Amino acid sequence: MKLRFNRQEMADALRAACSIVAARTPKPVLRCVRLEASSDVLLVSTTDLELGLRYAVTQVEVEGPGETLVVADTLSRIVSECTDEVLDMETTGSMLHIRGVGSHFQVVTHDPAEFPPVPTMEGNPQFTIDQALLVRLVEWTVFASARESTRYAINGVLWEVEGGKLLLAATDGRRLSMARGVLKSGEKSAKGQAIVPGKALHLLARLPAHDDAQVGVQITSNQLLLSVAGAQISSSLVEGHFPKYQDVVPSDCDRVAEVNSSEFHGALKRVALLTSEESKGIRLSFQEDVLTLSSRAPEQGEATISMPVRYRGEPLEIGFNPVFLTDVLRVVQAEEIRLEFKEQNRPGVVRDGDDFCYVVMPVNLTSA
Repeated sequence: MKLRFNRQEMADALRAACSIVAARTPKPVLRCVRLEASSDVLLVSTTDLELGLRYAVTQVEVEGPGETLVVADTLSRIVSECTDEVLDMETTGSMLHIRGVGSHFQVVTHDPAEFPPVPTMEGNPQFTIDQALLVRLVEWTVFASARESTRYAINGVLWEVEGGKLLLAATDGRRLSMARGVLKSGEKSAKGQAIVPGKALHLLARLPAHDDAQVGVQITSNQLLLSVAGAQISSSLVEGHFPKYQDVVPSDCDRVAEVNSSEFHGALKRVALLTSEESKGIRLSFQEDVLTLSSRAPEQGEATISMPVRYRGEPLEIGFNPVFLTDVLRVVQAEEIRLEFKEQNRPGVVRDGDDFCYVVMPVNLTSA
């Protein structure tokens, strides 16, 4: 194998590949990336047996086709730290040579036949969606999925396709985040459902964004396959049943506040400075045109912050874990968000336009 490649494009491919590779694994081959050079492309592949990536590096000049297997992190660090616009790569025996202006690296290679196959998309995708929109839906939801849970199905993000729209939903049992996006026109007949691991969605978000790029999607009984701009992601699905998210969203909220997103975010972060493990909650007090945030930590002190809001309904005091509110404010895009409530002991709702809904359980005000 002998070729020249654009260093930046290769660095992007290896950065994405390294997000899959396990730092510790009993199978050394899973720490590697497979490189396959053909006449006009260098294919970079990696897998942890549940999640796989095939990334086509197209800014290449291949003098000699071939394939090799090399430790992913080692190659990624070499390519990232070099400053050349173009690097040369060649295999001789059991070594991979990477050369730039005034630099030469020799990396031990392994037998590519030992590398497990990485699934690819067969045939046409079931549906397509704008890359930027899909990444946005992921950002809106994946943060709310469970990190550790005996209810394994909530460790992933639900995908539901119907009526020309894709819905993503995630929950950890204390909050629920949902987002909708429109599929490419003409695909209203597409239907499907899957629970996708968060790791696969984080990988999708790592891929370089391309103007007007579309993501092709296939959902099988046990796998999700995504294809976008020369990259393919394959992921095993989470087994189990996702909770009935429709039953969680309150439909009878009669207390509504409209608040500036950045001002609310800043106030939350400041008032949360005086909370503790014993008193994790903060108090939100809504009056006409005014929201007062307060917190109290034993042996530390108290904090009170007021800010203007547009509020409709009877006065309300309600407590929340500030982490659950700051998490959602990191991902909303709107300058102003809508908060909806019913009672002190009922869930609150955060909305960013018509396509995003976030439901969060309150905390007992005696500890807020």
